[in-house]
Amino acid sequence: MSILLLSGRKKAITEKKKVVRKVGKLADGQDPVVTASWKVTSGGKKTAISFSRDNMNVYVDGNPVECTAYVTDKGYDLDLLFNLGENKGHIYSDVEGTDMTNYLFFDDQLIAQEKQSNLKSNHVPGELP
Repeated sequence: MSILLLSGRKKAITEKKKVVRKVGKLADGQDPVVTASWKVTSGGKKTAISFSRDNMNVYVDGNPVECTAYVTDKGYDLDLLFNLGENKGHIYSDVEGTDMTNYLFFDDQLIAQEKQSNLKSNHVPGELP
């Protein structure tokens, strides 16, 4: 399943708007607005990875890391690509109707996913407003 999902995402990425953002340090005492968060093991070390749809940033152990964001489907689909040590990270966030599913990939392998429901969205993929 993860290989099929990811191969479809790679093809779709070529049709997306690319946003490259340098990530700066957050202001003292400021916490990121987190959309989803996972605890994973990378290189034998436990690491917390989270991201924010609001500012398209990825955080590793609470610190922002540089990433490339691809946005499509009127902003409802989001791909965030980043590096974590020797691993290539990829977060894909998909909104359909009132549901959002967030996927975390390392080196093309699905590591984790999280589903959120009851969002204030009536988005239907591919449907024009």
